Amino acid sequence: MTSTNQAGPSRRTLLQYVGAGSVGAAALAAVGPGGWTSAVAAQRIIPRKEWGFTGWQAGGPPAIDKTAITHFVVHYHGQTGANVSGPQAPQTVDRIHKADPGNAGILYNFVITQKGEIFQARGYQFKSGATKGANDFSIGVQIHISGSTRPTAAALRALEWLYRNSHRALGKERALKITGHQDHTATSCPGGPLNRWVDGRGQELVREMAGELGGGQDPQVPPFPGRDAFQLGKSHPAVETLDRGLIRKGFTKNHDGDGYQAGRTFSRYTRANVRDFQLAQGWSGSDADGYPGPETWKRLLS
Repeated sequence: MTSTNQAGPSRRTLLQYVGAGSVGAAALAAVGPGGWTSAVAAQRIIPRKEWGFTGWQAGGPPAIDKTAITHFVVHYHGQTGANVSGPQAPQTVDRIHKADPGNAGILYNFVITQKGEIFQARGYQFKSGATKGANDFSIGVQIHISGSTRPTAAALRALEWLYRNSHRALGKERALKITGHQDHTATSCPGGPLNRWVDGRGQELVREMAGELGGGQDPQVPPFPGRDAFQLGKSHPAVETLDRGLIRKGFTKNHDGDGYQAGRTFSRYTRANVRDFQLAQGWSGSDADGYPGPETWKRLLS
């Protein structure tokens, strides 16, 4: 065993080992804030040509703008044919999506099975079509399970590896935000068991990645304006700043039916989205009442 006092590669170098191409490589052991530890095993992204992809239709999907990607959105399958592994998983999704002649084909960037197989769909080449309203700034990853199915340890290891790998593949210097499909639109996806991972371990993983990529990337957080700025039905310039933080971090599922927009009025939708963010931090009671205090403000805007 190597001594912990012995000089070794930097965390940024180790991160590059994690994402060394589609074949993958052995990765570092990551310790989360809660003491969670895992050795992220070597993984491989299975290219389209190996799982029987039959080609694009409707002119093909648009190219991805890698510079615009800020979110890593998790989905489930949630239909007949869920919980299977092997090429049948992406083939099933592709067939379903191609039933709409306006779709280019499989809408996700990647599909992960319960065995931990990672199948390339649109990959890092083409823009996701899986998350309405968020496709321009996200990649969509499907775990091929139904809503009530608990993802296996193998599937979650693959999901972590893919999240880490995505930073290198997309050239990211800031941590991608991990959100569930339901954080962007009215849907039950990705289901209870998987959404608990998104809100728990997923948020730990974002913080770990931010540390591994190095500090100093976030703009200075503006001073907290005081609790009086956030009163239901009242307007204040700070509410718009708060809204932009909610949108940037993907906490936008509550809205009036026209999508969540930044504005100066602290509405019941603002409060509900703030509460979702607070709950995702592991807070409860008065700490998760939907009204931002200094710590909520700092975390939303950092």
